[in-house]
Amino acid sequence: MFSRNQRRLATAVAAAATAVAVLAGCSGSPAPSSGGEGGGDYAEGEWEVTITSVAADQSVLRPAQEWYMDQVEERTDGAITFNRTTANEICAQADQYACIEDGSAQLLVTVPNYQPSIFVPNSLPEITFGPTNSAAITAAMAELTETNEDVKAFLDAKNLYSVSTWSVGNILVGSNTPLEGPADLEGLTMRTAGTIAAPNFAAAGVVPTQVTADEAYNSFSTGLVSAAAGAMDFVVAWKLGEVLKHWVDTGQGVYSEFAMYWAKDYYDEFPDDIKATLEEVADELNSGAEIEVWKNGYDSADGTHFVGTDEQCEMISSIPNVETLTAWDEETVAEFEELGALVDGETYTNEELWVRNATAAGLTNAEGVLEDYWTLIEKYEAEYDDPALSIDPVTSCIESFNG
Repeated sequence: MFSRNQRRLATAVAAAATAVAVLAGCSGSPAPSSGGEGGGDYAEGEWEVTITSVAADQSVLRPAQEWYMDQVEERTDGAITFNRTTANEICAQADQYACIEDGSAQLLVTVPNYQPSIFVPNSLPEITFGPTNSAAITAAMAELTETNEDVKAFLDAKNLYSVSTWSVGNILVGSNTPLEGPADLEGLTMRTAGTIAAPNFAAAGVVPTQVTADEAYNSFSTGLVSAAAGAMDFVVAWKLGEVLKHWVDTGQGVYSEFAMYWAKDYYDEFPDDIKATLEEVADELNSGAEIEVWKNGYDSADGTHFVGTDEQCEMISSIPNVETLTAWDEETVAEFEELGALVDGETYTNEELWVRNATAAGLTNAEGVLEDYWTLIEKYEAEYDDPALSIDPVTSCIESFNG
């Protein structure tokens, strides 16, 4: 049997061979199994899988992917091993899908709104002023992508097999002057993202600037933007706490998500027992494990520590430049929500805009997909009512910061 380090070396060699095969026109599908259909007698390292991901080392969105890969390697007895590339190493942050298209990666973790026309079914959590129970969101998205035929057909056409979708948590806005309500947003040039959140800000008079997370810090040094909207991650992992003093939860709730996919043609070639193991791991990830490691952090099988939101909140409190961390009250949030979402001079409700975007991207029956999503959210909000799972980390952090 190989040691873990030996497997990693074998994985790296295999990844290089895969790249050569891709250039030669090979598909990169799994090698024929020695175990046969449901046999289970597989060689260690039989499937060498390369991941491409946007999740930075210090991102609290990273633990879920590490937990998933560790569990897959362990439960397949090393038959599947991963070449764990660093964030954006083999494909640009704004074009992770290229790695699936050219076969250089078989597992993908991305932010759907970076390429919304490709990943639009998994963008449902972006509907702002909606649910903030991230455990319910993850479980609802898992069931939706498994059971909704319109969603499955869309992803199949993109050669994507959805594993999991997890919320990035409540949105925070950072600036160097306190923002007391929507009127204070007027005229701000703001780094933001999210197919619904950015139009919400536009309706309040913001000039949204679409830059990716890894471009955010430099956008301040160049004077491109004066404020930023993003997850709690942005304060720490992307170092915006060093340049922005005041942070506020504007009440929009969840505005973005991460999503994990296999290249479907690759996944389909796995034997049935391997697929059963992958489904078992995904079920656990989507049934609370993702939220647990998101909040508590995760120590991977090789000993690497990945921070969670609890630890990240402590880091925010220790950043000297961060002076305030607050939240708008219900009346102010209602005033903001009333503004709607502004796109090309036209104002939409959030649901109308999601349906418009999804339909434009080619999703059939977007209204029906949205209806199914709300039904599943209601189902899982009732199931995941434990505050440890249901309360957003931003809400908890604001309380501790001001305690």
